Amino acid sequence: MPVQVARGRGLLRDFSNVLRSAAVALLGGVMMTQAAMAGVVNGGFEDSTDFAGWTKQSYNLQTGGIATFPPTQKSHLNLSAPVSTFDLSAVLRGSSESLNDANTNGLLKFPRWGNAVARVHNQFGADPGSNQDKASSIEQTATMTLADVDPSDGKIHLRFAAAPVLRAPAHADNLQPYFFIQVTNVTKGTTLFTTFNFSNQPGIPWQSGVGDYKFTDWQGFDIAPGNGFLDVGDSVKIEVIVAGCQPSGHEGHLYLDSVGAFIQGLAVTAVGPTTAKPGDQITYTYTYTNNSGVISNNTTVTAVMPKSGNNLDTTFVSIQPNGGTCSLPTVGTADAPVVCNFGTLNNGASGSFTLTVTIPSGASTSSPTNVVNNGNYKIASDGTSAFLGPLFQTQVVPLASSLTDLGITISDGGVSAVAAGSTVTYTVVVTNNGPTAVVAAPVSQTVSGLGAVAWTCVANSGAACGAASGANSITDAPSLPVGASVTYTVTGTAGAAGTTTSTTVNVAAPAGVTDSNAANNAAADTNAVGTLYAVGLSKSGTGTGTVTSVPTGLSCAAACTSASMSVANGTTTILSAVAAPGSVFTGWSGAGCSGTGTCTVNVSGASANVIATFALVRTVTPVVGANGTITPGTPTTVVSGSTVTYTINPDPTYAPLITGNCPGVLSGNQYTISPVNADCTFNVAFTNATATVTSSVNGGNGGILAAGAQTVALGSQHTFTLTPNAGYVARISTSGTSCPGSLVGNTFTTNAIAGSCTVVASFVSASSIPTLSEWALIVMALALAALGLQRLPAGRRLTH
Repeated sequence: MPVQVARGRGLLRDFSNVLRSAAVALLGGVMMTQAAMAGVVNGGFEDSTDFAGWTKQSYNLQTGGIATFPPTQKSHLNLSAPVSTFDLSAVLRGSSESLNDANTNGLLKFPRWGNAVARVHNQFGADPGSNQDKASSIEQTATMTLADVDPSDGKIHLRFAAAPVLRAPAHADNLQPYFFIQVTNVTKGTTLFTTFNFSNQPGIPWQSGVGDYKFTDWQGFDIAPGNGFLDVGDSVKIEVIVAGCQPSGHEGHLYLDSVGAFIQGLAVTAVGPTTAKPGDQITYTYTYTNNSGVISNNTTVTAVMPKSGNNLDTTFVSIQPNGGTCSLPTVGTADAPVVCNFGTLNNGASGSFTLTVTIPSGASTSSPTNVVNNGNYKIASDGTSAFLGPLFQTQVVPLASSLTDLGITISDGGVSAVAAGSTVTYTVVVTNNGPTAVVAAPVSQTVSGLGAVAWTCVANSGAACGAASGANSITDAPSLPVGASVTYTVTGTAGAAGTTTSTTVNVAAPAGVTDSNAANNAAADTNAVGTLYAVGLSKSGTGTGTVTSVPTGLSCAAACTSASMSVANGTTTILSAVAAPGSVFTGWSGAGCSGTGTCTVNVSGASANVIATFALVRTVTPVVGANGTITPGTPTTVVSGSTVTYTINPDPTYAPLITGNCPGVLSGNQYTISPVNADCTFNVAFTNATATVTSSVNGGNGGILAAGAQTVALGSQHTFTLTPNAGYVARISTSGTSCPGSLVGNTFTTNAIAGSCTVVASFVSASSIPTLSEWALIVMALALAALGLQRLPAGRRLTH
């Protein structure tokens, strides 16, 4: 299963991925579930034992602050050995966003989700000076599982949300409060990710708090280096370090939430070139995703122009919105942010757009300010607070530097399993995307689980292979003009059942040339080996959507009705479903799967078949006037044919008047629309042209909802539900001040209210109501009486 991968590079990706909605229910819509926190223990800090699964550490800061600036590994921080004289981290508990940080004027709320959050580091005691030269960390080593693989790209992801609160004293950058995060693959002995962020760092959307405090909204982090660099079974160490300033008592702390494979919220990430020069045009790809568990409406991404490390603005060039509706800055300026609305986004759905900017000619090329910081962008939707994306950094090098973009891909035909002893074939393509031709670019490959490995090389478009063929894995040095490529075909023999085959390929720029995009310099593929069985998929229902698998091998898009993949006996496959626009995923059946989360199929000696069901959805849109509110107040997406209810809240002395094309009824303060078979809109106007409708029951034997007096708008209609006791039927009075209307079954609906009136219900015994035959005799008797006919006395007869 081929996947493009990128090694974690210090300062290439910082603040990261994306968080959740403030309250899922506020989005309105159809709830779904999402697997999360598969490998990480207690990633939401909800365990009753604080920091269960985590290890806390405390440190003293050494004289001189950070030794190597900016730091790209933990050893650069100049920390002491762990000490046990203080403990400044804590788990704070409360419902989602019910707590706030006083140093932010109450603007930063937590926990982001759930009922707990970790606060790493804090002021030491009541005296700010007692916090001098101190740092705190929390860490955990977790084993990655198949459930940590994101089906959208086939990679293992480690995601989390963080919100820094740091004082910003007048110190040098290397002495400021900071936070540092490092993720290490313990199994492979490699660093996957580091990020360093100090108070008031340029290019970050800092907000001002109390005094010299600076903070940001919740930010997302997303580490996904790809297969070959992070695999199922690997142990990963997560370290989060937060420090105050070195020379005095200015503190800093960080809130941490939802550490695991998935963040249940909206997310956006930006990636671009890793290296560029002053004056270059660079293009960022922004990818947005909805993993909130509900349908997101009015989904909007806002991106401010990135800044150089010496605080100069990049300028806008162009955008490819790919379906979004965008407002843009003036070309050649940074006078406004890019704001793109992508409308309705189903749970699990994603999309992307590109933004091109120009690096300022005065951008610094000297460390530590020789970067372009793209970290001021966010995503939001109706009912959710904004969530920041990750800081992406591009290193700026001198104008004399030679740059080019070399890329490498690998393919095995899209399979994820192979038979024991079978021939496995990989196609590897190395391309020079320019702008500089290269000679003898090193290409290398590692292989495991394959025997009799050999390769051949074919050059294209003026390129030259270093060698035409070779035994064992690839070791070559092709020469590549701009736009040219070489193609390697690698073959080998799979091993015994129960093993795996895996390979990783790499390309690097030759000496004297710098690769401008490190993200596409490696690719990998892993397959299970064994007896092959099929996992089959079919779709049902009125809606449609996409189903994908982990590991890769099955991808059934919206127009596809069925698909299958081969898997090795004894292995696990996880299926994920994402509804198409206008549909919703309603559940799985077959192979032991149910519900609307992922479907886990364990194959043991037989093939398996799964059904994914999708339904059409409809959107109900309220339009609300002044002098009152409704809940929810935003468009609601529901399964076609279902029911949705709104609560109407008029201001004192006002009443609602509802119009529109929704099939709804108003009962008390509840407006219920049923069934919702089409998109519809209703308008709620609040008026003080009102009347009083008083409802009651005469004589008992039943009830009425809602009983009592209520203020209603003139011209409105209202529905009352009657609840007769057993053996009784409902009647509505039509005399005196009664409200005109109609009774159908046990539901009474008024005509348009013209003035104050009453709704009086009574309940009569069902046995006292004549049957149909009894009614016929009564009618006949009345007819005879009207004709003046009567029974003659005995012995008399009628004569003419």
